[in-house]
Amino acid sequence: MKPIVLAFAALIVLGASGVAKAQYPQPQNRPWNYNGQPGTYRPEWDRYPTPDRGACFFTDANFRGRRFCVRAGDRLPFLPGGYGHSISSIRTFGRVRVTAFAARNFSGPSVNFGTVPDLGYTSNGPFRGWNDRISSVVVR
Repeated sequence: MKPIVLAFAALIVLGASGVAKAQYPQPQNRPWNYNGQPGTYRPEWDRYPTPDRGACFFTDANFRGRRFCVRAGDRLPFLPGGYGHSISSIRTFGRVRVTAFAARNFSGPSVNFGTVPDLGYTSNGPFRGWNDRISSVVVR
């Protein structure tokens, strides 16, 4: 009887101290909000799941830092408050292209991107010099 009690106690102790991970609330499937403006999406950082067809924009290279994601067809005439000129990497999904503009309202110099892990590290081509320069985007 004593070995059974000891085995049961050991099982309880190991189970309580072991590998259980905390459960965090998961984001809802599609919390996209157009605020009554078709084709315009006003995102907030760090809140949205990766889209099936769209793009995610990151404040740091290699898809790190704060992010926001938009779906294909979305047009952002300006980035969320305080985050214009802060994009350092872009990840695209579902064969979309991102047209990035250096100024608000789709003006100024522009360039088309796919996935770019580091906008500051590209040495040739149209990506050169686009780190922390993006102010508006179109995702197609």
